[in-house]
Amino acid sequence: MGTYGYISIIAMLCYGFLLLMFLTAKKNKIINSFLVVLTGLLFWTGGSAFMRAQFWPGCEFWYQVSLLGILLLPYAYYRFILAFGGVRNGSTGRIYLVIMLICFWVNAQFGAFLEAPEMVEKRGVQSFVYEIKPSIIAFFIPAGFFLIHLFVILIRICKENPTMKVQYEPVMMGVLVLFLGNAFLGIPFFSGFPIDILSGVVNVFLLFYALIRRRLFRLQMLASPSLCYGVGLLFSIFVFLNIMPFLQKILHMQPDKNITMYTLVFAIVFLITYAIFTYLWKLLIRSVFVKEENHQAEKLREFNSAISKTLDLQEILDRTIRVMKELMDVGNIYICMQKAPGETYCGVASDQPLNDLAFSLEEENPMIQWLKDHEEPLVYRDFRYSVEYKSMWEEEKHHLDKKHTRYCAGLKDGDTLAGVILITADSGKKRLVYDEVELISNITSVASIAIKNARMYEKACIEARTDEMTGLLNRKYFHEVLYEEFEKNKDASLALAIINVDDFKLYNQLYGLKEGDLCLQRIAKIIQSSVGENGYAARYGGKEYAVLLPGYDLFSARNLVESIEKQISVMNNRRTDMKLKAITVSAGISAAPYAAKNVKELLENVDLAVYHVKHSGKNGIQVFDTMFRNANKNIVSTNRAHIYQEYESTIYALTAAIDAKDHYTFSHSTNVAYYATALATALGMNEDMVEIIRQAALLHDVGKIGIPEYVLNKAGKLTDDEYETIKGHVEASIDIIRHLPSLDYVIPAVIGHHERYDGKGYPRRIAGEDIPLTARILCVADSFDAMTSKRCYKKAFSLSVAREKLLQDAGKQFDPDLVYKFVECLDNGTITLVKAEEI
Repeated sequence: MGTYGYISIIAMLCYGFLLLMFLTAKKNKIINSFLVVLTGLLFWTGGSAFMRAQFWPGCEFWYQVSLLGILLLPYAYYRFILAFGGVRNGSTGRIYLVIMLICFWVNAQFGAFLEAPEMVEKRGVQSFVYEIKPSIIAFFIPAGFFLIHLFVILIRICKENPTMKVQYEPVMMGVLVLFLGNAFLGIPFFSGFPIDILSGVVNVFLLFYALIRRRLFRLQMLASPSLCYGVGLLFSIFVFLNIMPFLQKILHMQPDKNITMYTLVFAIVFLITYAIFTYLWKLLIRSVFVKEENHQAEKLREFNSAISKTLDLQEILDRTIRVMKELMDVGNIYICMQKAPGETYCGVASDQPLNDLAFSLEEENPMIQWLKDHEEPLVYRDFRYSVEYKSMWEEEKHHLDKKHTRYCAGLKDGDTLAGVILITADSGKKRLVYDEVELISNITSVASIAIKNARMYEKACIEARTDEMTGLLNRKYFHEVLYEEFEKNKDASLALAIINVDDFKLYNQLYGLKEGDLCLQRIAKIIQSSVGENGYAARYGGKEYAVLLPGYDLFSARNLVESIEKQISVMNNRRTDMKLKAITVSAGISAAPYAAKNVKELLENVDLAVYHVKHSGKNGIQVFDTMFRNANKNIVSTNRAHIYQEYESTIYALTAAIDAKDHYTFSHSTNVAYYATALATALGMNEDMVEIIRQAALLHDVGKIGIPEYVLNKAGKLTDDEYETIKGHVEASIDIIRHLPSLDYVIPAVIGHHERYDGKGYPRRIAGEDIPLTARILCVADSFDAMTSKRCYKKAFSLSVAREKLLQDAGKQFDPDLVYKFVECLDNGTITLVKAEEI
């Protein structure tokens, strides 16, 4: 075959290898057109190789096959280039095809343009030499014009889409190499050397590179079974043809004499060769490609499984960065997220904790707009040739170039671009691995779904936690936060304030519900901006707001609430469209652990503080704490006697009604009032709380007015039904008091005075510190007076017996701390026994 014959064989094997590879690929217009190019190249190189090998039916036949492949190649390239650029085929290609077929027929019949080469032998080496005639220009002129037409099309495509310029570079280079290789056949220096075949090999690999660059082909397809068998067959034929002469010499066989043995031996050798090459190819592919693909697939499965189990956005971002670092050879990875549409994309995560995240990408950035319009990741090197890149600010370009940006991928939430991933390369790494683009696309598509779910969950959580009108925390979630912060601040101060808008019903009547809603929103904005990151603000009721301030003492909390109150009072002065009445508020403040041992007491104390402001003229701030109030007497301008003076007549009327019904009940209520107020004073409670407890004690049995006298004065043991009737006096008391809005603040004490500390009391069966403190005080005082008083069904217990029974039931019926304090007061004479004759 000669030395140069192997060039044709190698080229044919390369084309056959690529043809088998692309036959297993997913077909599209570009891949199909590339298969046509490979077919033309196979005709060309295969005809040349078989011609040089002098295979049957002869050199002339294989020469014509090779020439047909050459003449058809420009048309095949024409189809490929148009498909590569997304342009429809035109009539020019068909005209050229007809001209070339006519020229080929004329040349095959008469040898008018290029005759078959002549085989010559130089120094024992055979080679083929073409006799170049001037008439060969008949081939080159149409081909030249056609190539010029192709370049015009390429220029037009690149102008319309500048990014295609980079994609077409290897294609244009390949066509140019192929054209020059055929043109050099006319140069004497290349006489006998298959420069055209060699240029074809270079050309096809440039086209192959262009397809990889466009991500139209995956190298993993090398592992397909059909390709393995096809490659084994090609290499086996090549090797078998070369070892056949040596086998003939070694075995001393002549095909015409030992035909049966000759056929058997060579068939066995061919099969063994084929099996060896097929196995080696499979082994190579499994080691290089399949192993890597399986590793990637396993990592992607782990990533998909992990982020599908979490709704934490930060964990999703961290896992996305981690899997990219594991599967790709890149530099740093940054993720920028957009909180809301129209806002900037700010850095939120990176692969290195010390990386600078203080950068952002504006929504109007052309690169962001490109990612919104495309599903695939952006290759930054290609993007630099686009119109979008040229329209970017120089500062933006410099920032991306400085980071050595390699890829940029979008994290999409439906049609919205929720985030952007910037992937950089080390300054020395310039090579792009185009399979990485598909890997990035797979990772970001999975991450985008997880981010969408996490954001939906986050949105649902926010909606469940916030008030729709004001944007503040709602009451339910505020209670959760209150309990959490109470536990966190057990060793520190925790201040709570409730701000109630005065006369808001009148405001709605004056200006309408819409203006009323705007008023509530403006107040919420003032409170939120004043509290900031220092605490929590909530809409606690229709016209009531709560402010929780961890770490604040009473002085600091009061100063903050005063600032809020002043801003609210003047907020309507800023209205220019209409004159509105000034808004005032009634605010109460308390703090743990100074004035409350638990959350329930803290809330009750603040509610009481607000209540006292409301009933002392509104538009004020009340602090529920004795120490603070004693140290700031000048601040407190309210006359306490005046606060309760208006309620005395109502209380007197109700107690008189009790006395008329049952004198014992009246005496008992008076005694309980004495014991309860004495205990409250001993506990250090302020005068407001002492007065509330006194009133609650006087009214705690007012419901007994409705109980029949024979039940109240029965000397024997009560039946179950009669006992249930007696127990109903608690609800009856509440039914009476709730119709007196000026006295509703005593309800917590009255409704809970028969509850037990162990939870076995009535009517609600609550236990421990869930029972209001005022009710627990009444429980001790009520039980002590019941034990030391004479009744129709029992004798009075002595002081010592009553004292002992209190201690026995401490922690069961009674709050142990209150019992010990009450007994201590009995022992030191602070509380004395009320005798019957003193009533």
